[in-house]
Amino acid sequence: MKVAQIGCGNIGRHRAEAVAAVSGLELALCVDTIVEAAQALAERWNCEPGTEWQEAVARPDIEVVIVSTPNVFHTPISIAALEAGKHVLCEKPLARNPQEARRMVEAAEACGRELRTGFNHRFHAQVVQAKALFDAGAIGEPLFLRGHTGHGGGEAFAWSWFCDEEIAGGGTFLDNGVHALDLARYFLGEFVEATGFRTTSLWDIAPLEDNGFGLFRTADGWVASLHSSWTQWKGYLYLELFGAEGFLTINYDPVETTLVRRGMPHHIERYEFPVQPNTWVRELEELVKAMEGKPALSATGTDGLRAVEMAYAVYESSREGRTIKL
Repeated sequence: MKVAQIGCGNIGRHRAEAVAAVSGLELALCVDTIVEAAQALAERWNCEPGTEWQEAVARPDIEVVIVSTPNVFHTPISIAALEAGKHVLCEKPLARNPQEARRMVEAAEACGRELRTGFNHRFHAQVVQAKALFDAGAIGEPLFLRGHTGHGGGEAFAWSWFCDEEIAGGGTFLDNGVHALDLARYFLGEFVEATGFRTTSLWDIAPLEDNGFGLFRTADGWVASLHSSWTQWKGYLYLELFGAEGFLTINYDPVETTLVRRGMPHHIERYEFPVQPNTWVRELEELVKAMEGKPALSATGTDGLRAVEMAYAVYESSREGRTIKL
């Protein structure tokens, strides 16, 4: 199956490398509005360069389109590709807002094609280990989840497209925060309400937030407390999942999973992962499974939509000072 990589920046380079590593996929076209970026990536993988995404979508030999562009282009490119009969893997966040994301999901359903969201963190070793322990009942009935994710931003970052509301659609909670939002749903299931705050604490990026704080509750009463930040100076993502019989931690600095069982003295199992799997490759392997009609672990378009809805629920709650139904 021939693949078009649209967007040849840092993430696009990761995606292109992953395509080359997956059996049955062939990188045929690299597209970017920056000619040099498209040419460099195409030369690296011995395929064609291009500058117009419309040409990639129209090509009958292309079966899969990977979208790794700024957020503003996710919806038009993905919908055009789906309507042209292509399967789509779109980088997170799925779209700038819930309305755009919903249009993408509806297009995939109408066209009978796969739409997958780039939530590669599902395939990090520490997440895979924690999910296996959780599903095996290692901590018993869930009680709550809490965690944080972020990076330090910076002066140059504050001037990038990530901090342009028209291009990005949201700040840290929509950017890196959606990974934590997706993992919270991955473990606890659907959330039905949210309360939160967004603040612009340091960087000059208003109305976008450099910190977001959310409380989410499931229909069963399980609560997730999540914080996403662009003023987090160390580490990237940390989650704790507490249950009636113990708790799990998912850490990125250091890379490890721990299981602490209830009781005194505490019984601690520590799982360390000096070598990570290539999560970009795993994500594409799961996309191939989905295209073949097999069960797949990668995040669907609906998963991407739910994460965007959760982020926007925090935005709405912060603006209106009330709990938002999901």
